[in-house]
Amino acid sequence: MNTRPLTRQRGVALFAVLVILLLVSLLLVVSLRTSLLQERMTSGVRDRAMAVQNAEHALKEAERAVAAALAEGAPPGRDCSPQASAADPLCLPHPALGGVAAPAREWIEAADLQPDGLGAGPPAFTVQYLGRRETQVEMGLEDEPNYGQDPGRVEAEFYRVVARGSDPLAAPDRSQVLLQATIVRE
Repeated sequence: MNTRPLTRQRGVALFAVLVILLLVSLLLVVSLRTSLLQERMTSGVRDRAMAVQNAEHALKEAERAVAAALAEGAPPGRDCSPQASAADPLCLPHPALGGVAAPAREWIEAADLQPDGLGAGPPAFTVQYLGRRETQVEMGLEDEPNYGQDPGRVEAEFYRVVARGSDPLAAPDRSQVLLQATIVRE
């Protein structure tokens, strides 16, 4: 029988196993944090893409709403023409000034293209009448002059449309997209 004392080897195996366990745990924590970061980045990209899609759809609905209002003879949107109150904070040229989510901005809800539970609130748009003024015919309309001729000037009505892809009050931590377009009607 072997009667050698094992006092020198006691605890070395336990120490080695604890060190290996610690290294494996650190590796798992780092990989978990990396995967969570990638998931957040992917979620942000998806949110932004959905908000852009909703905002573009809201712009299309705004154009149809302006055309329908003009066909009925009703003035669409807030009057921000030079003859009206130019000091109105809701007539500022930059859509973020004056509080984008302000209820006074008169947002009109558009159809939400996202499936239930994925969107960050319904998209919406607001229309501002900028007035009637002269403009050059450069938009490919049928009365455009030939090349080399003086482009004619016509009277046109200008509308500023601001569309948002989602409701910032419903989901303040989600991507917010604002699009602005100008509609010109002769």
